[in-house]
Amino acid sequence: MSTAGAGTRMHRTYSAKLCCGTVLTYEAASFLPGVGERVPCRRHGFCTVNSRDEGDGRGAGNAHRVTRRRSQGELVAFLRTRPVTSIHTLRQHRFTLRVVAAAQKDGLVHLDLVAGRVVLCGQGPAAQPAVDPGQ
Repeated sequence: MSTAGAGTRMHRTYSAKLCCGTVLTYEAASFLPGVGERVPCRRHGFCTVNSRDEGDGRGAGNAHRVTRRRSQGELVAFLRTRPVTSIHTLRQHRFTLRVVAAAQKDGLVHLDLVAGRVVLCGQGPAAQPAVDPGQ
C-alpha cells in the first residue's frame, strides 16, 4: 500500500488580513470573519479585518519557503560583533539550538543555560577563571 499522497491532501483554506498586516488562516469558511469585523490579533489585542480571501486549495502550510541553515562559522561571525548575547537573540537570527550546542561542544562558545546567555570563547566575564590563580 502506497502512502505517497497521504501528506499532500488538498483542502481549501480561508484567510483574513487584518489592518496591521497580520494574516489569519482558517480551514472552514464558517469561521472566516467579515470585512470590518474586530477580531483578536496576536500583536495588538484586537484589529479590524481589511480583506478576506478564499484560498486556492493549496493548504495553509504549502508555501515551501526553505531557508538555508546557519553554520557554526556564521555563528562565530555573528558573535564577533556581539560577543555576549542571549539564546533568544540567536533564535531570532535563525541560529538553531543544534548549531549553538555543537559550537559549545567544539569549544567555540560558552553556553549558560540557566541565564540563557551565549558568550564567544575568550570574550566577556564567562571566559575569566572562576578561581583566583594566586591562591
